[in-house]
Amino acid sequence: MADTSWMNNPKLKNVDPRKLAILLDVMKEAEGKPTDKLVQLFMSTNKRLKEQNLTFDQNETDLMLEILTKNMTPKEKTQFEMIKKMMPKR
Repeated sequence: MADTSWMNNPKLKNVDPRKLAILLDVMKEAEGKPTDKLVQLFMSTNKRLKEQNLTFDQNETDLMLEILTKNMTPKEKTQFEMIKKMMPKR
């Protein structure tokens, strides 16, 4: 069963419902994926947002990354951070 405790995060209360729907899809897709695939998922999420004329602000992006990395080992988090730094800036 998927861990949906992240949905109780108080920071989600002010997120646009359309963005929340995308975030929910991302979380379902991210489940069980290796770290390198999460970066790819993160990039495709940004593309999907742009197609709907939406963007995650910095707080929403940070929140998504916090949720995505919550269950990672310290080694996976370090790897994810390194990969994330290589991503093009928005």
